[in-house]
Amino acid sequence: MPIQWIGIFLINIPMRNILLLLIGSSLLISCGEDDTNLGGRYVNDVFTNLTETYDIEYGRNTTLNGNDLSVYMDIYEPKNDNNDTRATIVMAHGGAFVSGTKIQIRELCRSYARKGYVVASISYRLINDPSVASSDSVVFSEAVVQSIADMRAAIRYIRNTALNGNDYGVDPTNIFVGGVSAGAVMATHVAYLDENDVTPSYLQEHIDDNGGFEGDTNDLNVSSEVSGVIAYSGSLFRDFWMANNVNTPIFMVHEEFDPIVPCDYNFSTIFPFPVYGYGSCVMEESMMEYGIENVFEFYPGSDGHVAYLGDEALTNELIDKSAEFIAGYID
Repeated sequence: MPIQWIGIFLINIPMRNILLLLIGSSLLISCGEDDTNLGGRYVNDVFTNLTETYDIEYGRNTTLNGNDLSVYMDIYEPKNDNNDTRATIVMAHGGAFVSGTKIQIRELCRSYARKGYVVASISYRLINDPSVASSDSVVFSEAVVQSIADMRAAIRYIRNTALNGNDYGVDPTNIFVGGVSAGAVMATHVAYLDENDVTPSYLQEHIDDNGGFEGDTNDLNVSSEVSGVIAYSGSLFRDFWMANNVNTPIFMVHEEFDPIVPCDYNFSTIFPFPVYGYGSCVMEESMMEYGIENVFEFYPGSDGHVAYLGDEALTNELIDKSAEFIAGYID
C-alpha cells in the first residue's frame, strides 16, 4: 500500500486499532527471513535460500599411500542473513575410511543451514589402495588418525576465517562437529581424544608420525576445540577417553545390531581384520558415569547401518532433534 493511502486509511480508524495495526506491522517486518533475531533460529527452518561455496582448500598432506593430497570443504550458509556471526557445524561423510565424498551429505548440510547454521562439509584422506586397506588393523588405525587430523585442521581453518575477515559469518566460540558413520567416528575422537589420554604405543606412534594430536594438515595456530557433537552411528576406540572432556555434549544415533559400526563394544564386519570400537550403546553408559550431557536416539532390534537416514521423515526428525540439542549449548 502506498504511503499516501496509509495516511487516508488511518484517518477513519480508532486510535486503539491504529496502535494494534502498527504493532502488528512491526512484527511482520521483524519476522522476515533476513532478520538478525529470527524466532526459532537454530531449531526451526527459518531460511529458504542458501549460499553455497564449493571446494575450498583447507589443507594439504600425505596419504597413507604416500600421495600428496589437498583436502577441501564445501560451505553452506543462510542467504541474506543479517547475523554476521553464526554457530557452525563441521561435518564429515562416511565410507569406512576407504570411500565416499563430501557431496553425499549435501542435503544433510543444507538442512542444518536452513535453520541458521553455517555448515562445512569436508573431504579427508582416504585409503584408496586396496592392498593397504586390507593389510591389518594397525595400518588401518593410522588412516583413522590421519582423518582425525584432517577434521581438526578443518575446524582450525573455519575458526581462522572468523578471526580474519569472517567471509562466512562464523562464530568462533560456537563450532560443533558431526558426521555419519566413519565421519561420526572422526567427530567423536576430535571431541574426546586429546594429549592427556593414555593410548596404546602403536597408536601413539601413529599420532606422533602425523603431527601430534593436532596433526599437520595445515599450520594455523588456532584451537580445534568444539562445543558439541552430532554422531550418526559413531564410536570411540577407548570409551574412557571421554573422562577428560566431560563438558562436551553429544547427540548420538545408532541401531542396536549395526554390523558396520557396532553399537556395543564389538568389531566391524566390513574389514578382513578385527577393528573394535565402543559404539553409542557403551558410550552412553560411560557418559552417564562421567556426567556428560547427551541425547541417544536408539533403534532396538534394527540390524541396519544408518538405515534411519534412508527414511525422509525419520531423517528430518533426527535433524530437528539434533539441531535443538546443540542449540541449547550455543553461547
